[in-house]
Amino acid sequence: MKGLLLKDIFNLRKVIKQYLLILAFFVCYCFFLKTPSFFPMMTIMSFSMIILTSMGYDEAAGFDKFALTLPVNREDLVRVKYVMLLLLLLIGFVVGISGNLIISCFIGGEQEPFAEQFSSILAVAVMFLLVYATMLPVVFKIGVERARMLLMICYIGIFAVIFFGLQFLAELNLLDRIEAARIPMAVGIVGFAAFYVLASYFISLKIIRKREW
Repeated sequence: MKGLLLKDIFNLRKVIKQYLLILAFFVCYCFFLKTPSFFPMMTIMSFSMIILTSMGYDEAAGFDKFALTLPVNREDLVRVKYVMLLLLLLIGFVVGISGNLIISCFIGGEQEPFAEQFSSILAVAVMFLLVYATMLPVVFKIGVERARMLLMICYIGIFAVIFFGLQFLAELNLLDRIEAARIPMAVGIVGFAAFYVLASYFISLKIIRKREW
């Protein structure tokens, strides 16, 4: 699997310059709006989208069929994409929170405590993790290009669940209690995300085992 992961990393060198330009644009936009919190959200979103770029390269080259002639099994083809997704989100999270702190120092003014910034950015990372954990089984089933058309539906679905969930909690006057129990809530959300990703992984395994090229 290490070789598959290195292959993806080397392939993605083609888009590094593009993403550096995108990050530079986000930094300028944050200074223009004086809103550093915009940077981590867009950074995490941009890095998470790279997983579809990686899978698109494989699909265009017919790599999966070639890989199965090597000492690589179908499970490895699935496993490496989930590892890649987690790495991309981790990098996006680290870059995002670092950029947020640096931009905040330059902009000045009253800023949220670091713990609140950290939990907010972590929530964003978990949200995009859920989006792409939902998308990966779809990609393995129908391919990258057709799955891209469903990506927006997935975004809207996840955002709608979060938005209406918060609205429902607000009507029950539970938001203050949730705010007070920030750490247990964060642990619970991360635990749910881990379970969701694990379920997505096993669904992808089931799909790839039945897939015919």
